[in-house]
Amino acid sequence: MDDLVLLELERQKVLRSLFRLKLVCFVLAAGVGWLFYYFSRNAILGAVAFLVCGATIYYFFESIFTDSFTFKFKRKVIRSIVESCGLTYHPGGFVENDYLYMIYDFDIDKYSGNDLIFGQIEGVRVKFSDVEAISIKEDLYRNKTHRVLFAGLLFVADFPKRLKAVTQICSGTDEFRDYGGKRARMDDAEFERYFRVYATDQIEARYALTPSLMENLKLLKMRFHRPINIVLTGDKICMAIRTGRDNFEPDLRRPLVGKGANRFYKDEIGGFLRIVEELRLNRKIWAD
Repeated sequence: MDDLVLLELERQKVLRSLFRLKLVCFVLAAGVGWLFYYFSRNAILGAVAFLVCGATIYYFFESIFTDSFTFKFKRKVIRSIVESCGLTYHPGGFVENDYLYMIYDFDIDKYSGNDLIFGQIEGVRVKFSDVEAISIKEDLYRNKTHRVLFAGLLFVADFPKRLKAVTQICSGTDEFRDYGGKRARMDDAEFERYFRVYATDQIEARYALTPSLMENLKLLKMRFHRPINIVLTGDKICMAIRTGRDNFEPDLRRPLVGKGANRFYKDEIGGFLRIVEELRLNRKIWAD
């Protein structure tokens, strides 16, 4: 039997298991909620106990049913899609934190990631992956607080010409690295609404940010609907897209066989690969 068909059968089995898990969680949480209400005569406390208990039990056991499927899904479906694009896929790999430090002024205590995709697109070297950066603070009583500094996609690619200065293209209110650049106003009013540009060399920034490049950055911003922060320096473009989620994960609601199967995953991966085309990194933009 085809591997994809077997994986689809496993997906259906996982869905049934999760449905039964929800029923069990509901019954147990209802019992706990009733006990809290019975002894406290407080309906709000009982409702909170019901919600907390149900959610805790469900999310604790959910991974038991889904981890095996996710492991097989990535090695079968995601790898096949990535390799069809002529790229390489490492499920456990991720882009180095040096590139995140090029964008943000973060004090990172824990850095991790997955789903590294790398190779060449139209002669342009590119790599990107999900990454997560966490800050860990400890109080006087040694209680630790974890704060997610960044969760999303980190994208690195060749820029067609080596830049001598640093140009930052920012959206959102993140803690950007300070290169000592000054605000550079662009002629594109719509671009100015989406991004703020800081440059250590105003002339080079305007030289690199051609009208076509700014237009494509606006399209990226509208497509992702998330903060996008970019650094252009040397021969690299480093881009951080704060998606706030783990990308390239299986959606159990989507069948893996049949008409249009896996189109969602192909479009998601293809969307990131089109960044190269949309930014026209494979062209000499200074000729525009």
